[in-house]
Amino acid sequence: MNSKDSEPLPSIPKGERWESLDLIRGCAVLGIFVMNIQAFAMPDAAYFNPTAYGDLNGGNYGVWLLSHLFFDSKFMAIFSILFGAGIVLFTERAVKRERSPFWGHVRRNGLLILFGFLHAHLLWSGDILFSYGVCALLMYPFRRLSAKALLRWSFGLLLVGSLISVSGGLSFQQWPAADQQEMVDFWNPGEEAIAEAVAIHQGTFTQWQPKMSEDSWLMQLVYLPQSIIWRVTGLMLLGMALFKSGFLLGRGAKQTAKNLFILGGFIGLAMVTWGVWENEQIGFNPVETSFFLLSQWNYWGSLALALAYIGAILLWFGSPALEGLKNRLMACGRMAFTLYILQTLLAILVFRGTGLGWFGETSRMGQAGVVLGVWAVMLTLAPLWLSRFSFGPLEWLWRCLTYGKILPIRKEA
Repeated sequence: MNSKDSEPLPSIPKGERWESLDLIRGCAVLGIFVMNIQAFAMPDAAYFNPTAYGDLNGGNYGVWLLSHLFFDSKFMAIFSILFGAGIVLFTERAVKRERSPFWGHVRRNGLLILFGFLHAHLLWSGDILFSYGVCALLMYPFRRLSAKALLRWSFGLLLVGSLISVSGGLSFQQWPAADQQEMVDFWNPGEEAIAEAVAIHQGTFTQWQPKMSEDSWLMQLVYLPQSIIWRVTGLMLLGMALFKSGFLLGRGAKQTAKNLFILGGFIGLAMVTWGVWENEQIGFNPVETSFFLLSQWNYWGSLALALAYIGAILLWFGSPALEGLKNRLMACGRMAFTLYILQTLLAILVFRGTGLGWFGETSRMGQAGVVLGVWAVMLTLAPLWLSRFSFGPLEWLWRCLTYGKILPIRKEA
């Protein structure tokens, strides 16, 4: 091992910000849009079953394959890990400032639940903020556990989520006939269902907003307690453990980050690739096999790849390579909340009837072009905004409401 590999990664906070976390978060907020755009551009089933809608040949297949292998659930996992780290960071700062960590935590995440509720019901049912707020509230009692204890809890909760999915697939034939048919119809929507989805999304706000609200209730009252909560809380606990160990702050050796990148990348990519191969052998059907059982390859493989990405980003953070891009991504990380909502607004302008109305008409290759355009907007806007202001607009609003006072947002001249 090179002697430099035993050196710690740089862990210098700027003011009260850990720039390593900003860089990881910036990469994550760009990465999640690669998957989210599919939910904005096509009927819901196409997000999970690529054969459900649209052409899947040539370049379109290539875009789907790359997005599934390298993006699907990977950057969402990173976001969840970072959110867990943020819980420890926020409560530790509150204690240092002699403030109540409990009530600050409750206010902060209660507000996130409110933001997420409005975002989901008014704009997009695929919102993650509501789920994060709910899950974060449950994490408060865990904040004092050791890193090792947090890792054990993390694995346990992730395992529960996995077993729920597997049991759903194995018991599918024993489901009530109506529930089976509903799942099959979702997985393989007919022409009538597709035409209805296209008409709704290409319509006016009063046509698509009720659909967003209907789907949001299902997400928040059924899917969250049934499946989402296990993975998100498990990943948040993992983030708390990685923060307490100092790894996310660059306190680990470079060799640790290298090992995580290589080992996590190899294991994760192998698992996700195997899942794709298995799914293609059965044509992504039946739903009980493809959705509930074979999805486990990506469920666990995405976690390994997320950790590999974190290792790679920390190595990049400690190097002088591509400083300009690094600074832009750190700016995006500091404005992740604002940019996440901006992604929704831009996607609505492109795909809903209140804008260009391209829903159902944009191939996967076309969606990739939109992703690159939105990335360019975010990488340009974030550093420009932060050159004049200390926080993103939604970050500032969230902080003001959390602390109960108006905080300065403009930078001093």
